[in-house]
Amino acid sequence: MAAVTASPPPGGSTADLRALHAALTDAGYHGPRIRESLKVATEMISRGPDLAVHERRLATVEQPLAGLIRLLLLGLDVAEAEVAPVEAELLVRVGVAEDAAGMLRPQLRIVPHDDLLLAADLPDRHDADHVAGVHRPSTTLADLTVRRPVHSALDVGTGCGLQALLASKHAERVVATDVNERALAFAEFTARLNGVDNIEFRAGSFLEPVRGERFDLVVSNPPYVISPETALIFRDSGKPGDTVSGDFIAELPAHLSEGGYGTVMVSWIAGDDPLERPRSWVEGNGCDALIVHTGTDDALGTAAAWNRAAGTETEGYAERLDSWLEYYRRLGAESIGYGTIVMRRRSGPGNWVRAAELPPERLHTASDHLQRMFAAQDVLDTVLDIPLMLADGAFVDRTVRLDGGSWTFVTSAVRLETGIGFGVNLDGYGAVLIAAFDGKAPLRARIGDIAHELGAPETEFAAFAERLARHLVEHGIAVPAPPQK
Repeated sequence: MAAVTASPPPGGSTADLRALHAALTDAGYHGPRIRESLKVATEMISRGPDLAVHERRLATVEQPLAGLIRLLLLGLDVAEAEVAPVEAELLVRVGVAEDAAGMLRPQLRIVPHDDLLLAADLPDRHDADHVAGVHRPSTTLADLTVRRPVHSALDVGTGCGLQALLASKHAERVVATDVNERALAFAEFTARLNGVDNIEFRAGSFLEPVRGERFDLVVSNPPYVISPETALIFRDSGKPGDTVSGDFIAELPAHLSEGGYGTVMVSWIAGDDPLERPRSWVEGNGCDALIVHTGTDDALGTAAAWNRAAGTETEGYAERLDSWLEYYRRLGAESIGYGTIVMRRRSGPGNWVRAAELPPERLHTASDHLQRMFAAQDVLDTVLDIPLMLADGAFVDRTVRLDGGSWTFVTSAVRLETGIGFGVNLDGYGAVLIAAFDGKAPLRARIGDIAHELGAPETEFAAFAERLARHLVEHGIAVPAPPQK
């Protein structure tokens, strides 16, 4: 199936966009109502084979919400009456739909994300300047961004504008760049639709539009895909191998203010040590760095996934797969790693690099957690000498078995249900020691009594306690207790 030619970017006056936002809000066009209506867990809804399911769900949803979901989310033609009292003329005037003999034909998608409404291209339009909507990498980047009040923020490769709009809530000013000027038009429309006026949009490749400038926060979901093509701006950088990620990480520190954070989505050619490449990019660059490794895929799986995501798994799909596999063969790339690098600019010696494995489904909004992890490096060498407590959102699981009329310990674990879902399985020693993470006294003062209770050599138990404490603090599961008043 040939791709549909992309429509012009949307527009409209400020008054029109205010009216459209109010009309959509009044109709219940927001995340919770849409998820409830379609019985889905996310607003990242594609047409695909689920379209027939969505259509049947909407049969029991009231108008105009059902009509707006069909038109603006599923990309289906609807009768003007299906969206009333939302004015059909208004939808046409701002460019989200066109009048087709009494029917409204969608020109783009408007997808809710939290309290935002985001404009993007319809999924079956795949011109080079296609503006992608919100996908899993977008939400992963958002979750792994440090959210704190700052003066300035930068979103590189803004696309539909999600990251810039999220940053606008806690930054006085935001600069959003993209080489795709059509994407900038969509992002600017989205900002105006949401009443956001502190974002400046600049055209240009990667960091070129901000040469010589520094920011307190930088976020980027660049075209990091290791691809032999240049067909899609949002996916294909045109750079060989994984140099797009390595080059961007190398340039980023020069644009971070002292103490500023940067979060970037990356991919790399993975070898025997799957994290060797991203480590080499961040070592010695003047930043502390956390590499969050979300997964590794083989060459065929990578080629298939990105061609499916781009909607190119129909005509010429087999030939395209062969082309990608040949490209990976020339690169010696049997596996492709994916992840996010979070950096904090910190001048002086002693910058550190840490890595963590993370399945994406264990990730939630992690700003507070990330700041705990970066702050933890300052206390790692003194973990036995300060009172420690479990962080908010931590919980302890214990499993015991009834055996012969008495309870016998089986397993125990401490885990986080907020932020990054790290967890640690505890053996018998750890299951007892974890109770000492109550913020009342340093662990060193309690080691002797606990070791005696367990019948363990005190020196051996002290070494174990330090290893466990360092691990929990380093991963943000335990934190220094606040000073006693």
